[in-house]
Order: sequence, then C-alpha cells, then structure tokens
Amino acid sequence: MDEKKEKSNKCPICSRPAHKGAKYCIFHASKEEKNEKEFEEKLIEYINDIKRNNKEYDFIKFIFVGNIDFRKDLDIKILRNSDFRFAIFLGAISFEKVIFEGKTRFQASIFNDEANFSNTVFKGKTSFSKTEYNKENMPIEIELDKLFNKSFIKLPRYMSGSAIFKRDVNFEKAVFEEDVNFIDVKFNGISKFSDALFNNFATFGGAIFEKGASFCETRFNSSASFQDVIFKEDNLFIRPIFIKEVLFDYAQISPIGDWILEVKKHGIIFFNNAFLENVTLDLNLGKNVLVNFSNALLRGTKIKKSQIENHIQQEKENNFLEAREVYILLKNNFHTTGNYDDESWAYIKERDMERFYLSFGNSKESKSFIKTSDKKNFLSRIILKTKYYIKWLFTKKSLRYFKLFFSNFIYQYGENPWRVIRFAFIIIFLFAVILNFSGIVYSDRANLLIEFMKESQGDEYTLRYLGPILGSFLNCLYFSVVTFTTLGYGDFQPAVGLSRFFVSLESIIGAITMALFVYTFARRTGGR
Repeated sequence: MDEKKEKSNKCPICSRPAHKGAKYCIFHASKEEKNEKEFEEKLIEYINDIKRNNKEYDFIKFIFVGNIDFRKDLDIKILRNSDFRFAIFLGAISFEKVIFEGKTRFQASIFNDEANFSNTVFKGKTSFSKTEYNKENMPIEIELDKLFNKSFIKLPRYMSGSAIFKRDVNFEKAVFEEDVNFIDVKFNGISKFSDALFNNFATFGGAIFEKGASFCETRFNSSASFQDVIFKEDNLFIRPIFIKEVLFDYAQISPIGDWILEVKKHGIIFFNNAFLENVTLDLNLGKNVLVNFSNALLRGTKIKKSQIENHIQQEKENNFLEAREVYILLKNNFHTTGNYDDESWAYIKERDMERFYLSFGNSKESKSFIKTSDKKNFLSRIILKTKYYIKWLFTKKSLRYFKLFFSNFIYQYGENPWRVIRFAFIIIFLFAVILNFSGIVYSDRANLLIEFMKESQGDEYTLRYLGPILGSFLNCLYFSVVTFTTLGYGDFQPAVGLSRFFVSLESIIGAITMALFVYTFARRTGGR
C-alpha cells in the first residue's frame, strides 16, 4: 500500500513529486492546478539545477503559465540541447537574444500567445515539426509513440505532429546555423522572419500561414523548401536572398502579396503545381538561375518577361514539350493581367518550342544517327547523317516543322509586322536581281523587240535573252516594287517568257505578303 501511495504521489511523466495533490508535477500540471508565481519559482530552481550540473534542458510536455522571458526572467543566455516537445505555452513567450546550442526541438509544441524569437541564434539542428532530416536532407518520420507513453496524457489530435503558433511569432534577425524544420507548423498570427539568416537547409513544407507572413531581406545560404505551404493573407517576400534552390511546389499563395525574390549564383526556383493568385512576382535572378512553372496555376499573377527570359528550366534542358506547356500558362496569365506585349512574347516562345521539338536535331532519326555514328570516319558520318535527314524529310513532323519555320521567318507567327516588311524587302531585291538578268523593257518597245526577233531569226524565232536590255539595276528594282505591290503602272513589262514567269510569281508572293502584313499589324495593334 505504501509503495502504491508513493507512486501515486509522483508525476507519471517525469517522476517528480506531484503538485499539491494533483496527478502531475508543477511543470506538467494544468493551468488550474498551479499559479504563475509558484510555477516561475520552481522553474528558476529547475534551471539553476541544470546549470550547476551541466544537464540538458528538458522541457518535454511542460505547461508554461504566464508571460515568460527566458533571458530576462530566467537568466538564460544559452540553451544547450533544449527539448520543448509537446510543450504548451499559455502566455507570451520570449527567447530574444538567446543562443540555442546543440539540437533544439519544438515538435508538437503549442504557443497560445505571442512568441518572440528575434535576434535568436540556433547553432544546432532545429525542428518545430514531427519530421526531421538526416545528413542527406531526406525526411525521417519520428515514431512518437516510442518516444513517449501517450497513456500518461491524452493528447489532442493536433499535438501528435508539429508546433502551433496561435498568436504572432517573431523570428526577426534570428540566426539558424544548422538545418531548421518547420514542416506542417501552423502560424495562426502574423509571422515575422525578416532579416533572419538560414545558413543550412530550411524547410517550411506543409506549413500554414493564416495571417501575414514576412520574409523581408531574409537570407537563405542553402536550399529552402516551401512545398505545399499555404499563405492565406497578405505576404511579404521583399528581397529574401536565396543562394541555392528554393521550392514552392504545390504551394498556395494568395490573396494579395508582394514577392521580390533574389536568387544569386545558381539554383532553381520551383513553382511546380503551385497556385499563385493576385501576387506580384518580382524576380532578380543570377545568370545561372532557372525557374520551373510546370503545371502551376497563375491567376492574376504579375510577372515580367524580362525577369524570366532565358531562365525557364525546361527550355534550358531542351525539354521542349514541357517548355511549350510552361509558355502556354505564362501566355494565358499575361493575357488576364492585360500585359499584351509579354503575352506576344510567350506565344512566340510557345511556337518556337513546338518548332524545336519537331526539328531534325530532336527527332528519333537524329538520335538513331548519334547511336550508329560512333567510331565512323568523317565522310561516313556525313553520308549517314544525310541518309537519316532524307528519311526525316518524308515524315509528318518535318512538314509541320517547315510550316512553323517559314511562319516564324516571314511574320513570326503573326506577332511581328516588321518581319513582314523585312521579308518584302528581301523578295523585292531578289526579284530585281533576277529581272536584271532575265530582262525588262519599256512597254512600247516590246512589240519592236518581237518584230526584230522575227526579222533576224525567221518565223521560228526564240525569245532568247542575251543580257540586260536596259542595263540598269535601279529600273529593275523599281519594276520589282511595282510588281510586288501589284500597282502596275505599265511603263515597264517583262521582256521574254522567263521574265514573265518571274513577274507572275512575284506578284502572287506580293499579294500574299501584303495580306499577312495587314493581318499581323491588326493583330498587334487592335488587341486579341
């Protein structure tokens, strides 16, 4: 009986004496079973004992009552291997300017009031989540049932996982020296990470920011992950600096927010399957930084073409089909935001990606050539490549390729009227050169020429041209312009049969080209 009574007077969690007839000690007792003053006194005693005996800071399942400043109230400057798993903070809590050394754990902890981590330094691995990371940054699920006997305290459902901040939390100017883990953490209040420094891998995967999240001028010196994060209110990502990759895959970013992301050196910004609504996305990317918008949903998202041009990952990796899909979603987004110039650029890139995909260099014939051309001499390689190229010419892909090729060359898929003008000048000059050799004459001299041929050659004369009749290229150029534009002044006409063929061909090309110019000009100036 005495042994049972002795056991009943001890806390089932930590074996400390039970508090005033309660089931648990003063640290694990509920708010109703203790007052703030006596809790603070016992907490100071406990911390002093840790300091004297150089123990680790074990706050597992502690229920903190009242407002507590760990540096001012408890005289803690350094927390070594601190464990706050399943802790509940009922009042405002402050770790301002505290240094966390070794491993720091806040898994499944609950902050019911404001939490202040500003100017805090985390020198070891830090986790606010049930998921931790090993050296290769691969997730390892912690088996919580083996760590703690849950029969002692019936935990609410949300306590089986990650930390919950029910009010505002401040990590401004905090320094995280090692990996930090905020997976599935819930931020119910305003979350401030401005000027914070993450020197190692940082992950916020699955976190929920109910109110504004601020990452202004936050610096990430290693990879960062915001996969599956939900931003529900105004968010400020003003010039956070990412040195390496940053992931926003499956993230939901809405409603209105300003995002000015800066990624230096190298890396990739992943927006795979992300949802961005009414976000201003301002990107400052280093030369070797890429962006991936694969399957993203952009709704009213303001992006500048100048900031993502030459940075699309799929295009750089010659994955032209996926790159085409990316440019389609960018085109649609530019249209909804009224940015028609950038919409035109995205449409051109969309068609370019399709053209590159259909090209010989990306065909199965080209791949077959590469496989079979090893260890062959230069001449054999040329012959083999010509063989595969001819084979490619008789495929449907080659027809679609040349259609896109000439569409791009002549009028850039209907987006550039200046290309039509350039094409017109080329055609006019080309036919002027041809007519300079095939011959043109004044209209009233054409019949005289034929009569002269009959007299010199007889009735079976041939209209053979032996040189320029007028001897003037400028006259041929003038006649080419008149023919191309189908003006037909009548002062010149083709001299012989071959010239008439070229003139007829030029007039047809001219009529089609002018129609293309009208179409392209109207498309670019009259809206879509």
